[in-house]
Amino acid sequence: MIPLVGISLWMWLIIFKKLLEFRVYGKEEIPAEKYFCLLSQGTTIAKGWQGKIIEAFLRKRVFELEADRKLLQSLVMRQRLIMENNIKTILVLASVAPLLGLLGTVTGMITTFDVISIFGTGNPKALASGISEALITTQAGLVVAIPGLFMGNSLNRQVERFQDRMERFILNIVRMLEIEDRMP
Repeated sequence: MIPLVGISLWMWLIIFKKLLEFRVYGKEEIPAEKYFCLLSQGTTIAKGWQGKIIEAFLRKRVFELEADRKLLQSLVMRQRLIMENNIKTILVLASVAPLLGLLGTVTGMITTFDVISIFGTGNPKALASGISEALITTQAGLVVAIPGLFMGNSLNRQVERFQDRMERFILNIVRMLEIEDRMP
């Protein structure tokens, strides 16, 4: 039970951390056109994932369309990895929980068989402790695993939605760069 509690606490700590991160990511979105408009006025807003991408892009930009496009793609990939960070850990921890519950089931059944070998089957009170250990650990493993898998998959879907937003944002920037490149 102690490893199950530890895994559960670790998993939920990561889940709450990711939920807070995604909440911040969602609030700070500004359209790419507005970013460039603000930059042309000399104002910089380096907030959230968009600000990080734009700030790094402006620092490393070489003013060649294809190189700038690849730079944007690499910056988006870096931001994507930051967003995906720890989600696989959540899913692994949620997947390990029922296995630990199964381990508790096995140890509970071994305890039950030890009691049977000592007292026989005539003492139901002695048998109950091993059976209850087996059932409680199985239930605890499932109670940890099911919400963990649900939350891990939910966070994974949120990452995919953010990735779609990042792709649209980058496509808008590339479109503006192409327009800028065509201008004399």
